[in-house]
Amino acid sequence: MVDAKTSYIANFNITFGKDNEPMLNRFEDVILPAFTKEKDAKVKLNKDSPVFFFEEVRLTNVKGEFVLAGLIVKSTKLEVKSRYVDGKLTKTNEEYPSDPYSYFIINLKNHRMVLVKNQKGSPTLKNFSTTANMLIKNYIREHNGIYEDNKLPVANLNVVAIPFEGKIFDEIKKVQKINQIQLKFYPLNGDIIDNETVDDLNETLNKIGSNTGHIQFNSPDNETNVADLLKDTKGLLKPTVRVTYANGSRATLKDDTFTEVIYIQVSEDDSFYENIDTITGSVVNKTEFNQTSPENNRIYHKFFGKLEELYKKFF
Repeated sequence: MVDAKTSYIANFNITFGKDNEPMLNRFEDVILPAFTKEKDAKVKLNKDSPVFFFEEVRLTNVKGEFVLAGLIVKSTKLEVKSRYVDGKLTKTNEEYPSDPYSYFIINLKNHRMVLVKNQKGSPTLKNFSTTANMLIKNYIREHNGIYEDNKLPVANLNVVAIPFEGKIFDEIKKVQKINQIQLKFYPLNGDIIDNETVDDLNETLNKIGSNTGHIQFNSPDNETNVADLLKDTKGLLKPTVRVTYANGSRATLKDDTFTEVIYIQVSEDDSFYENIDTITGSVVNKTEFNQTSPENNRIYHKFFGKLEELYKKFF
């Protein structure tokens, strides 16, 4: 059976240490082992939350490009408190194990990623971000506790949904007033922001040796330029927009508000690898997924030989 799966494109931006080393610098000794511990490394966001873990993580080559692909699994229990039996509503107290999952694919050339939810209740982009953050930090901490003479640098991971131009304008048109825009900065993994003002501010972070920061604009009234600014972030900044609607209600719009849900046809009968090929083929021609800076290109080709060696270990 083939179903249209809800999918999202995001920027998997990670740097390491004070020098903001790019992802591929630490792919072999941090990213790959942290992600491939699979079921041995489980994450609970709080004591009452489901358990999240990665499974079937593989370095693979799709359409000539290396990607890191796998599943994020949410292990939980479904509570059934009532059922309709023999024409009568009956109270119950039943629990059933449930393990919905989502596919994820990270393009190692430009660290853009796609997350595909397999079903209702599958892990979200936020679940993936939190799980990846915790697994990487836990792996680094465990490693550094054992190998004091060969310590790994701290990681700075930001998973930000890629904004789509049409979606941005649609959301901005709905509001009566934009109260505030806040843009969060973080070290970039070989990218350049295509907005002179924002790029200068990001460069200032590097000059003063700061890893994070934000800029705030109050009560902007030029909706077109606001939309252009959000479009230019391209997942390289994390936007927060506080707005008021015509009925007086207020809301906070974040990066996932401005991304476009895409639907990818995935077969329940195909293998994991066949579905990875299908998903990649569905997004490979989308600008939001394949846009690559010259610096990303340089870093990727520098590590291409090493990726080939690692790839052979999987196959």
